[in-house]
Amino acid sequence: MQPSLAMSDTKSPSSVLDELKNSAGFFDPYPEQIINARKFEKILNELDCLIPIKVSVVGNTTTDQICSLLRFWLGLNGFCADIRQGPFGTLEQSVFDPKSDIYSNDPDIVWIFTSHRDFLYEAVECDSEAEYNDRVESVIERFETLWANVHQNCAAQIIQNNVDLPFERVMGNFDGSSRFGRLTFLRDLNAELSRRTTSGISILDLDHISNIFGKANWCEERYWHHAKISFSLDAHGYVAHAVARLIAAVKGRSRKCLVLDLDNTLWGGVIGDDGLDGIELGDGPAGEAFVSFQKYLKALSKRGVVLAVCSKNELENAEEVFLKHPAMVLRKDDIAVFVANWQNKADNIRVIAERLNLGLDALVFVDDNPAERDLVRQELPMVAVPELPENPELYLRTLDQCKYFEIANFSREDQLRTDMYRNNAQREEERLVHTDLDNFLSGLNMSGSIGQITDKNLSRVSQLINKSNQFHLTTTRYPEAKINSMLESDEFICRSVRLKDKFGDNGLISVFILRRENESEMKIDTWVMSCRVLSRGVEDFICNEMISLTKSSGCKKLVGKYFATPKNKLVESLYDRLGFDLVSKSGQDSTWSIDPEQSNDQRENHIKKVSETEYDQF
Repeated sequence: MQPSLAMSDTKSPSSVLDELKNSAGFFDPYPEQIINARKFEKILNELDCLIPIKVSVVGNTTTDQICSLLRFWLGLNGFCADIRQGPFGTLEQSVFDPKSDIYSNDPDIVWIFTSHRDFLYEAVECDSEAEYNDRVESVIERFETLWANVHQNCAAQIIQNNVDLPFERVMGNFDGSSRFGRLTFLRDLNAELSRRTTSGISILDLDHISNIFGKANWCEERYWHHAKISFSLDAHGYVAHAVARLIAAVKGRSRKCLVLDLDNTLWGGVIGDDGLDGIELGDGPAGEAFVSFQKYLKALSKRGVVLAVCSKNELENAEEVFLKHPAMVLRKDDIAVFVANWQNKADNIRVIAERLNLGLDALVFVDDNPAERDLVRQELPMVAVPELPENPELYLRTLDQCKYFEIANFSREDQLRTDMYRNNAQREEERLVHTDLDNFLSGLNMSGSIGQITDKNLSRVSQLINKSNQFHLTTTRYPEAKINSMLESDEFICRSVRLKDKFGDNGLISVFILRRENESEMKIDTWVMSCRVLSRGVEDFICNEMISLTKSSGCKKLVGKYFATPKNKLVESLYDRLGFDLVSKSGQDSTWSIDPEQSNDQRENHIKKVSETEYDQF
């Protein structure tokens, strides 16, 4: 992270926010964190770019300090947070009481704030295996009861701390090596917590955070004995940063694409000057460090982070390393968009975002050159630009600690994302050679299936609802727990849509939720679609299905609402194009309706509807 910057009162609120994003460090001492948090509070009411979010924090320890910093770090992640706290020492009471303060704002997130002090266990060597397992089970059941009560009282996503293993060991090494030692018990408890979580619950790995911060400095007993503060004040910034990143992931605000420089970033040296045999890659400490960094990037790609290249280089020279160098871990197929030329990197990053159909706020740019980093920060403040150290051995650690690509769930589509974006680029190339759009779409040989939402695809459905911005007509954001309740209700019809063509499987690309308002009216509660499939007639394909479902339910009217945001102008005229009539308009919000009996049964498109079984067989 860069050192703190002095901020003038004459600067615009957005400029101050950008400077805070670039200057605030999650490892900064607590006093610096508080100073930055106060700067943020001064401009908060003047910022109209932040997304409202409601968070409740409940525990048996003091949470005032963590809440003030959480509000700050959520602000740096694009949120304006309304944070409520349960009274000190009232974890169970606050959770079990439906009228407690933690539910008063209908929270999006409930953070159950626990530490190792909530998990007392005295080692008893005569315990049997069964008795030991019963002790673990009794603690897990306590938290399952808490989770169930939260979800009875609200539809929030729950964040549950796991156990930060304590520094002290009463029995020394034996505490962690004995089958029934205290540390063994706490480790087993952490493993079981992870196994027992269900949809709507995310585990915050507090033990990992404490390890990164350093166990020797994690707990300061004076703070505990004087104020019941669970861990060091200086650790609060890093914890708040980690929780803010996790909440951003839950709400679909994680970064999606990593844009990479090449020379002295993926390998040592300059390929244009040093040649294929002269760059540092594989041999020696620096060469091994670059290989380790590439292995980390490869792993990111496999879990769904899209990789792109933005390099000042001759294209042929840049590609040669990917194609021919024996120590190269990343290959050309791992890169969704490859841009190597001598143009301004900020302009090239704009091109990359456009080709991937991603917003600039979905990108992270990694470059060893401070001047290039500064240029992108100035020209594209929406792009995240970590401050790389001079030593390439620290690249991996630096990028990992920033937590740009935090996830709350993982789906099959995440694994295939690079292939999907690369296939999309191929579709775009083919589109450019066609002068007739109908011929292009017909030539794609598209097949689509519309099916039920199940446990198998629920995580992807939740991900799509919470991450989609451009094709999202109502801006509704639902945690998995809320979607589950809709699936169990006769009031809702929930469907997922998949699409294939000759270039490959696009995966689950759209979700719509219909709600029966009364006997005669069906409402489109939620309709989201991946931007990867825009302009291919999918919206017509889905509208046909919505009208068919409305007819079969006996309703006489299908109603859709459009709530305008800065990011969804793409669909402001969608209902008009699909044949809906405007019912009312207030500001940027509008209501539309269509009579299924009097509308055309089929809107033309080039997608063949197939069953889910047929789709899987193609």
